[in-house]
Amino acid sequence: MQDFEKLGAFYLGRLKTDNAEEKPLLLYDAKDLTTHAMCVGMTGSGKTGLCVGLLEEAAIDGIPALIIDPKGDIGNLLLTFPQLRAQDFEPWVDEGEATRKGMSVPDFAASTADTWKKGIAGWGQGPERIKRLRAAADFAIYTPGSTAGLPISLLRSFSAPPEGQRKDLDGMRERIMSTVSGLLALLGVDADPIQSREHILLSNIFNHAWSEGRDMEIADVIRAILAPPFTQLGVFDLETFYPEKDRRALAMQLNNVLASPSFASWMEGEPLDIGKLLYQADGKPRVSILSIAHL
Repeated sequence: MQDFEKLGAFYLGRLKTDNAEEKPLLLYDAKDLTTHAMCVGMTGSGKTGLCVGLLEEAAIDGIPALIIDPKGDIGNLLLTFPQLRAQDFEPWVDEGEATRKGMSVPDFAASTADTWKKGIAGWGQGPERIKRLRAAADFAIYTPGSTAGLPISLLRSFSAPPEGQRKDLDGMRERIMSTVSGLLALLGVDADPIQSREHILLSNIFNHAWSEGRDMEIADVIRAILAPPFTQLGVFDLETFYPEKDRRALAMQLNNVLASPSFASWMEGEPLDIGKLLYQADGKPRVSILSIAHL
């Protein structure tokens, strides 16, 4: 086993020294990454490469990751081929770059594979470590609002929190508030949680359903707006606080979203579930990339 194969120690390379023969390992203690970290540098300084390296080391140690990728370059985490064959690289090399170098695509792929093989070998790594990385975690790229990658549904379902979380009243209120605020933002409604009757109505609808452990879909929300499961809000009866005519207008706005072809892709795929994005059903960690460069 290599000196850097230690649990909780992320291998980031070797330290540069005046002695060309002495290059101590640069091992980063994973315990230092308990809350937040920030990577700062100039364009082309290697920020993405460093962060990809950290994520790979974490995956090898069985640590899951949920990655928001605004530029679309973290998907390179999936370009890990244990056998380092030319045919593995061929679908992914830049045909234009191959042409500029006067090479065919297969030859350019073979050159790239050879470069990668020599590159990782120069840092004491080999195909077996790539194989270990691929075996340690499940890697996936999700593309919300698109089917270019794995689609993920952000609007189809609003799952009720587990029973334990429902007992945390502060956490429950915060989750309801953020859910309702996001839903109203989708409708173009800038709603104040205290003053907005739209926000108050929807918050009570979600609170009523989630307190009973019931999941809500958009269709359920629309029906609940038209016929709420309560008759009073505060000291006012429902019709005084939010007349049926006005509720119908809100329901129509939400139904327009549901019926719009442009929003269909936002309701395709598996529901947004953080637990499932981090772990498979068998407990295997996942590295889930939410690529949003197309948005």
